[in-house]
Amino acid sequence: MSRKICIVTGTRAEFGLLRWVMEAIESHSDLTPQVIATGMHLSPEFGSTYHEIEAAGFQIDARVEMLLSSDTNTGVTKSMGLGIIGFAEAYERLMPDILFVLGDRFEIFAATAAGMIAGIPIAHLHGGE
Repeated sequence: MSRKICIVTGTRAEFGLLRWVMEAIESHSDLTPQVIATGMHLSPEFGSTYHEIEAAGFQIDARVEMLLSSDTNTGVTKSMGLGIIGFAEAYERLMPDILFVLGDRFEIFAATAAGMIAGIPIAHLHGGE
């Protein structure tokens, strides 16, 4: 039985690091990658970089829109709230076996908060160095 590994990515820089892990997951016969794009990937202001994920040959299984145009403390907190709602819905639909995240940006915090509440084991690479 294949295990579903859900990778969340919110920025081009983060995807550049995750790409190699995603390729390794994809090449393993007992693993199925699931990709959730969020944050700057979905923003035209930041280049709609979700296209780079698709150009690299990965299917985006869910898109979690969460960015507000405000970068104040209140605006970022509201964005996180939207993210938690979106991730909860995505996880309910995708039913991943494990969540794989990189970094410590607020998009990833929202993704892991929703994952923890859903009881999904979380693999976290880097953050806070």
